Amino acid sequence: MKKVLAILLAVVLVLTLAACGGGTAGGGGGGGGGGTQPEFILNLGDVLAETHPHSQAFFWFADRVHELTDGRVQVNVFVNSALGSQAELIEGLHLGTVQIAKSMTTGLAVYVPEIQIFDLPYMFTDLDHFFRVIDGEIGAYYANEVLGREDMIGIAYFYAGARSVYTNRPVHTLADLNGMLLRVPGSPIFMSLADSFGAAGTPMAVGEIFMALQTGVVDGAENAPIFYYQQRHHEVAPYFTFTEHIITPDVVVMSRSFLESLPQDIQEAILQAAQEMSMVARNLWFELEETVFESLEADGVTFIEVDKAPFMEAARVVWDDFRDIVGQDAIDRIQALA
Repeated sequence: MKKVLAILLAVVLVLTLAACGGGTAGGGGGGGGGGTQPEFILNLGDVLAETHPHSQAFFWFADRVHELTDGRVQVNVFVNSALGSQAELIEGLHLGTVQIAKSMTTGLAVYVPEIQIFDLPYMFTDLDHFFRVIDGEIGAYYANEVLGREDMIGIAYFYAGARSVYTNRPVHTLADLNGMLLRVPGSPIFMSLADSFGAAGTPMAVGEIFMALQTGVVDGAENAPIFYYQQRHHEVAPYFTFTEHIITPDVVVMSRSFLESLPQDIQEAILQAAQEMSMVARNLWFELEETVFESLEADGVTFIEVDKAPFMEAARVVWDDFRDIVGQDAIDRIQALA
């Protein structure tokens, strides 16, 4: 098996070298070391823009891996969906066309449904609770054992913000969402959440949301403030209501068999750089988020604080819908850390 993997890796490296030539966005980590040729070239793909905190963290990671391996490993970073959608990137891990990718836990649920526990609304009481879970034994269990069942390994968790509702008219109470068309990711758990709020969940691709909001195809959407701002959704949905219904991590993933095919010291360097990257991404997120709120306020966005208790109560039906999938024991373990 390792001989087959080695052959596949060699093919991927040859194709990668042929494809490189200045078109890669932020191929950090390559080219240093006085012209030393890397032994291993890894393609890292994501869907977000170069300016996003996650993208910036990936560029940092590429440089850090280059440093830790004395130039033996080059990480080419492709952002802005250059290598495909989240689903295509995760599939690419199994095909060997991508070595590192990032996905919402919702996207990984296709392979390991129980990871949707991180998507349950109001699973986390606050950010401290969230970080205790993903930085501790529970996070390690899902990153290693759960994803490991599908030949994947989570090498880092990224904070992706607290998701809230934003709309084309004010939402002050749960009742105000009744009958609204709300864009959500194409996931059963998000559809169930929209229903629990009295809205109609409408899945659509990220690139379609602005026009849908502008033309009234949907009345609103839900996401984190940075996404809301960078996608310019505030221009067509200027009411941002702090429901903060979901705090869920994004997961940076590799093929476990590919990672284990690398020399031990290279594996250790990648994993070390990945753990450091998670903190870099977290710090970049919080720095940018503060600026984003200032910009949104200057652009005339109306921020609305709400009593979250009715939203939390309504969302409990989502827990009931997915309890058998994620497991009551797992829910209890997470709640015990609150």
